[in-house]
Amino acid sequence: MNLAAFYHSGMYPEIYAPDRFHLRFSFRAASGDIETCTLVYFHKNHREETTKEERMSEQYHLGTSVVYTAVVSFQKPARYLQYYFRVTGKNGDTCWYNAWGTVEKCPDSGFFEYAYANKCIVEYMPPKWSQGTIYYQIFPERFRKGNPSYAPENCVAWGSKPTASNFMGGNLDGIRKSLSYLAELGIECIYLNPVFTSPSNHKYDTTDYYKVDPHFGINEDLRVLVKEAHEKNIRVILDAVFNHTGTDFFAFADLLKKQEKSEYQSWYHITRFPVREEADCYECFFGFAGMPKLNTGNEKVQEYLLNVLEYWVREVQVDGYRFDVIDEIDENFVLKIRDRLKRLNPELVLIGETWAEGKRLLNGCEMDSIMNYSFRQAMLDFFAERSINAETFGHRLETALSRHPDETNMAMFNALDTHDTKRFINSCSHRLDSFKLGVVVQMMFPGSPSIYYGDEAGIDGENDPDCRKCMTWQENPGEKESFRFYQRLIQFRKKHSAIRNGSFTTVLADGRVYGFARENETEIIEIFVNDSDDTVEITVENARSILISKGNFYIVCRKNGEIIEEICS
Repeated sequence: MNLAAFYHSGMYPEIYAPDRFHLRFSFRAASGDIETCTLVYFHKNHREETTKEERMSEQYHLGTSVVYTAVVSFQKPARYLQYYFRVTGKNGDTCWYNAWGTVEKCPDSGFFEYAYANKCIVEYMPPKWSQGTIYYQIFPERFRKGNPSYAPENCVAWGSKPTASNFMGGNLDGIRKSLSYLAELGIECIYLNPVFTSPSNHKYDTTDYYKVDPHFGINEDLRVLVKEAHEKNIRVILDAVFNHTGTDFFAFADLLKKQEKSEYQSWYHITRFPVREEADCYECFFGFAGMPKLNTGNEKVQEYLLNVLEYWVREVQVDGYRFDVIDEIDENFVLKIRDRLKRLNPELVLIGETWAEGKRLLNGCEMDSIMNYSFRQAMLDFFAERSINAETFGHRLETALSRHPDETNMAMFNALDTHDTKRFINSCSHRLDSFKLGVVVQMMFPGSPSIYYGDEAGIDGENDPDCRKCMTWQENPGEKESFRFYQRLIQFRKKHSAIRNGSFTTVLADGRVYGFARENETEIIEIFVNDSDDTVEITVENARSILISKGNFYIVCRKNGEIIEEICS
């Protein structure tokens, strides 16, 4: 056995309490090495009379390694536990793994320990509603015109070629008038790109955090939008841009005016005086002088921004926030964000933007979810670039899932494209079959799928700003094939609980054909996608053969061994 591949940290997330009466354990070993992996556990002070064993199951296959998991139930809150692992190899050899590493005989000391399942552990999990919810991301300036009085004077015609600086007149009233459309599609939560006062069309250079941008409406428009969305059982989350401000923001404006005498100079990272609107005078986002970087380690900055977050929850009852470039923000501040907002409303969802793996942010003390770019990159590599085969694709997906607790995986923000990327259809070189198969996997995969506005309407676009084209509207969107395709998958997803909370297992990985299963206590669903150039034959329950032609998919749902629903392209 490859003993060096054994791994269990004794800490979150290799052991955690999904509730006070259960503990979930995971253990990693090399692929093909192990016959059995057994968890041995007992009460700290009563080993002889309380020792129990739980055989662990293979859950995730990561290519060179396998993750084994087990969930243990207790009649009382889990407490004062010690444990180790017994591992038997394919050749019959047995070894043990404890807190000191691998040992050749059953250990008498060096046990892993778990102290107590406190109530607060449960509260670290993402809100239940966010685990599997369906998001719809809206770039407000390009979604829909509403009240014409809000349109900027220099508006170009709706549908013009987007540039980094032009305006087309979308606003909050237009989004409000589209709520029935979103409800018909099946959307459960709207994510709005920034809506607060800013000179740009993207609004990531904030001037006033307490005021809706005049081109989008007034504060009352946001309140009404959220209220009417809630009436249709649609939640709304806002973009919180706290890494940087615009240069017209009151603190930076004061700094430009008063220079060294400004009381706000510590709100930014000044590199030289006199301060001008030049990138070498202060730290700024990605080198853009128009976005000076806030000093989020400053307690006065923190308190100001915490008050902003609380204000919009209280005033318009928003359901959470997506935090722009959260991994650039002071970590101590992020801890305070969670504490303050969860005290105000524990059902708020907190989503962090990071293009990295993001495990640090999902430690139970910071974000509920992140924008899952690891998932997106695997989808691009398989369906768009075709640079990996189905086996590697499955390993990539399972690796991403293995990093986090199940409850966190169910809440991950899984997007195929956003306002910062080219459209997924463009990434697929306009191969509609590959695009649709990617959407199938997205909708059936653990987590919370996010539709970038217009993907369901056939909008394409290269990288920013081309990915921010105007939404295409027609009188009967349900007549559009792409709309019906999304709607059909969403309806299936909502109907079957295993899609929202079931386990994930790869069941087929052959060339460019991939299949996986979602299963809970009531049903099992298998999803197969064929992105090859040939018709393939697969075998499902009771050795039944199914033919899937190239570019098509097949989904089957069974309860108690009986097929209750099938859909295919």
